[in-house]
Amino acid sequence: MNKKILAALLAALMLAPAFTACSESTANSETEATDSSAPSAEGETVPEETEPEDSRTSISDDLPEVSFNGQEFRVLTTEGGAIYGFDYSTEIIAEELNGDACNDAVYNRNLGIETRFDTKITCQMNTAPASYIGTLVTSGTDEFDVVGMYDFLAYNALNAQAVLNWLEVPHVNLEKPWHNKLANDNATINGRLYAICSDLAITSMLYTHAFFFNGTLVENYGYTADDIYSLVKEGQWTLDKAIEITSPMYVDVDGNGTREATDTYGFAYSIWNAADVWLSAFGQSVCTTSDTGIEMTFMSDKTVSIVEKLCAWHYDTNCFFNYPNIYEEETRMRDGTLVFAPIRFKAAFDALRDMEDPYCIIPYPKWDEAQEQYLTNADDKFTVFTVPLTAVNNLEFIGTVYEALCAESYKTVYPTYYDTALKGKYSSDPTTAEMIDLVMSGRNFDFSFQFAEKAFQQVPYFVRQCLQSNDRNIASKYAKIEKSLNKNLTKNLYPIYGIEG
Repeated sequence: MNKKILAALLAALMLAPAFTACSESTANSETEATDSSAPSAEGETVPEETEPEDSRTSISDDLPEVSFNGQEFRVLTTEGGAIYGFDYSTEIIAEELNGDACNDAVYNRNLGIETRFDTKITCQMNTAPASYIGTLVTSGTDEFDVVGMYDFLAYNALNAQAVLNWLEVPHVNLEKPWHNKLANDNATINGRLYAICSDLAITSMLYTHAFFFNGTLVENYGYTADDIYSLVKEGQWTLDKAIEITSPMYVDVDGNGTREATDTYGFAYSIWNAADVWLSAFGQSVCTTSDTGIEMTFMSDKTVSIVEKLCAWHYDTNCFFNYPNIYEEETRMRDGTLVFAPIRFKAAFDALRDMEDPYCIIPYPKWDEAQEQYLTNADDKFTVFTVPLTAVNNLEFIGTVYEALCAESYKTVYPTYYDTALKGKYSSDPTTAEMIDLVMSGRNFDFSFQFAEKAFQQVPYFVRQCLQSNDRNIASKYAKIEKSLNKNLTKNLYPIYGIEG
């Protein structure tokens, strides 16, 4: 592998706004000074080429140098994540070095933090940590400092009022790039943030959705990968453009006249989590939050247009197929029977590693060219972190170690995951780095998913449901629950955030 090309790619990745910086490290302070000039053949002094400073390591975590005398930093997280193809404990801990780059990055991250602060990072798992935290608080048991849970189940812990406000935890600086500002700002109501999104959660990256396309199949329809990349770079990768490009793409592979999963489609996926991303991608929020409350913004003329246009794309063209199995689009992309699909970034690490055709990664399309930024959301099973009420006396310790874990994840763990995913097929393609920057900087995780099942009465999943049934009358669907929804928010959510109903 060309090391200069790989270095260039990683340098480009590290410019991503979603990940820029890292904790204070001895790596910089211990770098030896080198002679900045050398004599030329003619005896003149010319500057030597030097490596640019890593933009991640150039940002301090601003944490105090303090010793915690061996105190354990106790994390509880989700057990059973293998159902979704990921062991959630690996976000927190690695038992030993085993030669796997991602595992070793987590191990070394923890070792550095444990040495720096004289602490010990431990992790336990529970099948339902969002519910279990309420049990701990009710019994007054101080067993854990931080509890990680699925984003879509966080409401269990918040409804129980069993967690503390992250804005009152010292040393946690939400302006630092290892915290997802879009997500955390959306989840902050009346100065209270209970479930935080940060780079400690590898799943907040792995489960982020992007658009993938087959670089070979697209050429059969007169496009090159560079053509598609150019559309993205010029701000012209819109929903209308995606429909225009994909609509003619269909091949009845066995010629039997029946549309089936094994045929080749221009655009296809299992209408499930990926469909939840459309509203975020088009800049249409489910709600907005503020110090005074929650305002529903879901229903608008734009929402109606979004559903109508998406349904037409999904059902009025031959290019689309709704795969029967969740995430089946990943295997169809790998097998070379799918041109474009919304796919979790995680597929770059596993499902697509053995894909023979080159695949390319781009953002979800924008609604139109007037939309300023490419946006996305994530599969709602990414990890958010909370602090149990019973840990109130440990906040100085918790804030310090948690912030260090987030910063060092940003510095070393995320780059290692990228390197692992892109090594081989994409180490020589700096454009891929640019595309991933666009995806990751637009992670616009809507707060409503934290309460989607209950308080928001499934509204965050309404677009998914409409697409599953080809129901284009979303206004009628929303009107049926609007009154009870607003009453429910006032009654059940406002007390959690200290707002008068």
